Amino acid sequence: MDATTVDLAGEELVVEFEPAWTANALVEADPDGDGARILCGQEIGSVAVTAELWDLTPPLDAEGWQDVSEVSVTWRSAFIDFGTTDQGDDPSKRLDLPGPGDYRLRVHGRNRDDGDPRDDSDPVEEYLIQVWPGPIAEPVVHKATSRTAAYWSS
Repeated sequence: MDATTVDLAGEELVVEFEPAWTANALVEADPDGDGARILCGQEIGSVAVTAELWDLTPPLDAEGWQDVSEVSVTWRSAFIDFGTTDQGDDPSKRLDLPGPGDYRLRVHGRNRDDGDPRDDSDPVEEYLIQVWPGPIAEPVVHKATSRTAAYWSS
């Protein structure tokens, strides 16, 4: 993670759009497709990211998370690459998709308000990304309780 975001990219491995962050201050999809950005609470550091592929809409479980939002994105690639500055060409940093198409991304975030830079004793900033095939729909904010979300949404 670098420059305050985790980038979700397709085959081009480049996410160049600039989100406004006012819609949900957690995740925004590239309007041109094949990309999304997750806004982190720290500028440079390590975050934990878990990604899950679902066949259908997963049950919503916001307990234990500060912020939870959903967006739609059109993927032209058959995978999502979790762009970081240090991963190289590591296939374990990818989530294989059933194929190109329209998907929903639900992102959960926690420990977004714990400082920058962080001490080793601080909790790790963490994200859960759930992905499933679905038609394009409006973004949804399920939960927004972090100071980071409040700052960027104002």
